Amino acid sequence: MRTASKSEKVETVFDHTEKYLGRREFDIRIRLETVLDFTKDRRYDQVLDIGCGNGALSLPLLSNCRKLTMLDLSRNMLELARKNLSPQHSGEVEMVQGDFMDAEFDPESFNLILCIGVLAHVDSPSAVIEKIARIAKPGSCVILEMTDNFHFWGWHVVAYQNLLKLVRPEPYPLNCLKRRWVLEMLKENGLVVQDQYRYGIPPPGTSLFLGQDKMYRATRYLFGSTEGNRNRRMGNEYIYLLRKA
Repeated sequence: MRTASKSEKVETVFDHTEKYLGRREFDIRIRLETVLDFTKDRRYDQVLDIGCGNGALSLPLLSNCRKLTMLDLSRNMLELARKNLSPQHSGEVEMVQGDFMDAEFDPESFNLILCIGVLAHVDSPSAVIEKIARIAKPGSCVILEMTDNFHFWGWHVVAYQNLLKLVRPEPYPLNCLKRRWVLEMLKENGLVVQDQYRYGIPPPGTSLFLGQDKMYRATRYLFGSTEGNRNRRMGNEYIYLLRKA
């Protein structure tokens, strides 16, 4: 029997759309607001959203871009994105179902690329960053998110995931990343940090007694917004605004 590839396993996990979107609603809201803050007052010709999910992060950019390409492994996520797409913008959007590393994009073809919630799930984070740099136009913007799994804020998540493995095996191992490693990869590929928003996710299970709205408000209270990002050292979630040199 053929063993499923990691991409196929990722696709299967994210095809259960409600399981992911429901428990990450507050985090998706923070990510969207960060993307909008980083892109406000700018217009883009070609935008690529890698791992677009239901389109929550990139569809709101349609008023400021000419063409949006949305890519995701999950067919079900793309179906949600289609339902969320306004008919008036349908001619401005291309949806691609598949692995980013297999997708054929011309070099230097995008002037805004979103890569959010992706690096933990790919075969090679370094290969993904290298390809992003290759298809980004000189002077273009990249918004990239990563989790520093070696930061103290993330220990509770790592401990929870290790305990969970004893009960049920994980579908595939998530990539454990360190901020320093990712910054080195970015520098090697000519992607320069222009800005960042840094925050932390509440411990697993918090949503059971707080709910998504209270988790959002608690996170904002502790870490603030992009314009007033406080307590940065406490956070292990990074959303970087990068510029290709």
